[in-house]
Formats: sequence, structure tokens, C-alpha cells
Amino acid sequence: MSRKYSQELLDKIVERQEVINIKGANVLVKKLPDSDEIGAMDPRLYNDMKKQLTMMRFMPKSMMKMDDSPKSVEKLRKMFGEVKSVPIVEKKIEIETKHVEANDGYRIPVRIYKSETMNENAPILYFIHGGGFFGGSPDVVEELVKLIVEKTDVLAFSVDYRLAPENPYPTGHEDCYSVLKWIYNNADVLGADKKNIFVAGDSAGGNLTQYCTTRDLEANSGIVKGQLLLYPTVNMANVEDEFYKWSKDEYEMAPKHRKGLEMMLDMFSGLTGGLESILGTDDTINEYLTPYIRDAKDLPPTFITVGEHDFLKVECLAYASKLTKAGVDTTTVLYKGFGHAYGDNIGVYPQSEDCAIEMGNFILKYSN
Repeated sequence: MSRKYSQELLDKIVERQEVINIKGANVLVKKLPDSDEIGAMDPRLYNDMKKQLTMMRFMPKSMMKMDDSPKSVEKLRKMFGEVKSVPIVEKKIEIETKHVEANDGYRIPVRIYKSETMNENAPILYFIHGGGFFGGSPDVVEELVKLIVEKTDVLAFSVDYRLAPENPYPTGHEDCYSVLKWIYNNADVLGADKKNIFVAGDSAGGNLTQYCTTRDLEANSGIVKGQLLLYPTVNMANVEDEFYKWSKDEYEMAPKHRKGLEMMLDMFSGLTGGLESILGTDDTINEYLTPYIRDAKDLPPTFITVGEHDFLKVECLAYASKLTKAGVDTTTVLYKGFGHAYGDNIGVYPQSEDCAIEMGNFILKYSN
């Protein structure tokens, strides 16, 4: 299937990008390829969301809140599990599924992606999908992973960790860390370089990614060469400091899109507000669920990307500032006109493909 946009739009994103400083962090700002309107949604995204935005106007506020009832979880799982990307990868990618034993004996499914042109001792990408810790799957991010593999010839892994609430915290987190250690111990057999492992994840997967890096640092194992955090949740406890205080004033919104954008921000606020009950813990003020409070000085090179209208934008940019201040080599990419989860739209929006390219460039830059 072909892309739903032209190569010209993809090129324009790069031509129009610029670096600006936000609270001490250098941020690569990806402007809309065909609009200079301040605070506007990407026209392709807006066209796809018009029907949804219209429906949201008539939804009661109670429907914007998440609870831990089976009905609510199942409804959101269906939403978060939808595959939106279209196949655009032309190179042959071999996909194999293996199982990794968890601490309690559970067999964790792991997909392995290998391109037909991969060289020996290739760098490794370990990807952890998002979905609020209770939804999503490797299917949702598969085209993103495959595109990065095509562009870089890295050996990639994607984990199908156990989900809450059936498996309360820290089960899913520990599953992801168990797989990281397994990848390191088996990299040589698989023909890849265990000294060049990059961990990546989107949304809740970004939190799980940071958890893996943190556990690696605590164990002094030196496994993680770099981490890539896509619109991650890093401040679940909503801790305020010199860099972070959430407010709608932090968002530029074009007048014609303001109502719809505010509804989406309010809805996301409702979703994030119920994560404690879903995870089965009241303790979110710890360095695993809220890594924002952790001393960041020893983190490896870190890639952070977020959309201009994402509810998590404020904490993501604050995290980038905090890491930069701590001396962490930080690459930050902000996409104008987008909100959350653009990594799930490969082949649909040019920004999604551009993000995959930026991720691949980061891995190649920091690998040996």
C-alpha cells in the first residue's frame, strides 16, 4: 500500500524545521509542511478527526473519565489496540516470535525483526508499546518498528508484556526488564551487538523504557546504550518544579481548532487520572512510575519526541529541560499540529515517517 501523502510533504518537514531553546533545552521543532498558522492542527489529522471531534461535543463529561471497571477497560483497549498504520516498508523483514521466561515463570512473547540486509553485530532496538499500561500491542507499533529496521538495518525486538489490571504493577514493568536482560544475554547468538542496545517506547511504553534504563543503572550492568521516549508519561505524580506546571496556557491553539483541542486535552486528563487504580497501586511518587523525580545525571543519551497539542507535552519538554540541565545528551523533537500517538500512523501522516527517520538517525549516531 502506498503512502497517503507525497514525498514533497515529507521533504518540506525537514526544510522548514528549526531549533529553538525551551527552558534551557534545545528542541528541534518540526513545523507543518504546508501551513504557517500558529497553533493549527495538521490539516490531514484534522480532516481525519472531524467526525470524532463533532461527536465529542455531545459527550457528557462523565464519559471523558476513566475508571477501572471491566467495561471501561475493554472499551479503551479496543480503542488503543486499533492498527492505524499502512504498510510502506519495501525491504523484506523477517519476523520471528520467541518467548522469554519472566520472574514467575510466565513466557513473555517477543517479536524479532531482521532485515534481509542486516550485517553482523548490528545495533539493537528494543521497542515497548504503549496503551496506558492496560492496552495496546506490538501490532499497533509494528509498522514503526519495521520502518526503522528498513532505514537502519538494526535488529529489533518488540515485547508483548502483561497488562494491568489483571496483572498489577510492577508485573508489566518487570516483564519488560526481563526481556532487556534476555536480549543482552542472547545478542551474540542472534548476530547483533549487545554493546549497542537502544530501548524505546511510546506513551506508557516510554515509562516502561525509562524503567528498564533505571533498573539497568541500579544494577550497574551497562546494557542500555541509549533510550528513545515517544511522548512518554514520566511524571505520573504530577510533581511541580521550576520546569513543570501543567496549564492550558502552555498550548498555542488556533481559534478555529481551539474547542476541539481543549476537548482532547480534557479527555486525556480524564484518562491519565485513573491510572493508579488500573495499575493497582497508590504509590506513584517513586522513581519508577514518576522518573521525573529521579536524579538524571547518569542517564545515557536520550531521545524525546512529543506533539504540540499532546496533554503530555508539558511534562515531556520539562523532562528534556531537566535532563539537559543534568548534563544528559538529549535530543528533543516537537511536532507542530499533532497531539498523541503519531508513531501509530506510519504511512498515514508524513510526520509519523519523519519521526521514524529521526529515531533511526539517533540510533546510528550513538551506536559504535
